[in-house]
Amino acid sequence: MREMVLHHASVRSPDRHTVVHWLKDVAVGMAQLVNKKVAQPHLRIHRHLYEINCLPGYSLWDAYQGLLKDRARDEYTFLMRLSTKCPLLSEVASAAKDRFLACEVTKLPPEDGEPLVLCAITNWIAVGFPSEQVWDNDRLTVSFNELLPDESISETSETIDNLTRSIHAHLICERHHAAFFQFLSPSALWERKEETFPNLVFGPDVELPSEFSWSIVGRLAGLDKSGTEWRNVGGPIPPWTCKVTPESESVRNNENLLNARRFMSRRGTRELFEWHARVGSGVRIHLRFEANSKEIEIGYIGPHLPL
Repeated sequence: MREMVLHHASVRSPDRHTVVHWLKDVAVGMAQLVNKKVAQPHLRIHRHLYEINCLPGYSLWDAYQGLLKDRARDEYTFLMRLSTKCPLLSEVASAAKDRFLACEVTKLPPEDGEPLVLCAITNWIAVGFPSEQVWDNDRLTVSFNELLPDESISETSETIDNLTRSIHAHLICERHHAAFFQFLSPSALWERKEETFPNLVFGPDVELPSEFSWSIVGRLAGLDKSGTEWRNVGGPIPPWTCKVTPESESVRNNENLLNARRFMSRRGTRELFEWHARVGSGVRIHLRFEANSKEIEIGYIGPHLPL
């Protein structure tokens, strides 16, 4: 899963009120990335929070405390629970670290550009403030020189995801999931199903079907989209984007048939997964949902269960 990296050069502000407003909004966007399983609940930073000044005499740590004064307790709690990795290269894979050390940003002072270079190399997400027009975008182009193994220098440009407003989170999530479906096989998508389908929960009884096809991937993607819409519009039942139905009356009145539709939930209890979506004529996806939590849980993917 991807990580978030603080672009400290963008963390500048004309006054304390603006700092807190920007930080609150960025925290909302970061929480969306974490909740959608696009990014880990980590923030890589080049210096400690109290060493990063947003304006003279006012550090990023002071801005965190300013959230409490602004009654933004949820955002403050999220940021305080977010683990930080400092220095920047803490626990970075050796291959990525070696490449990073062979690169130098060209359009920023080296120290200010290092977080962006790291994002370009690792496909991680830059996080900062919209303090200048160039930073107020969901995508940034990073230019840097790279020393190659033959000791020649390559002029390189990479476009990275950038979060400086909460509205950027939705666009980053869309690109992230589109890339999954474009470059990974169905079996690879299944191996990363929690990341591929962030609005679905998979019970422990769910196994990889012997023929896990793009048709099944597409149906799961539709159910995942239903989960997104459900959180937006509310209601007792998800706004299904595909045909999802409960079992027939004859199945409901037959205890043996109902038992065949009971599977282990992620909470460790055996539950009835009565609702189902069809994939072609022979495959069924059995699920259950909870209105309070807006959770859609998959309990079974496979051949049609007995009737």
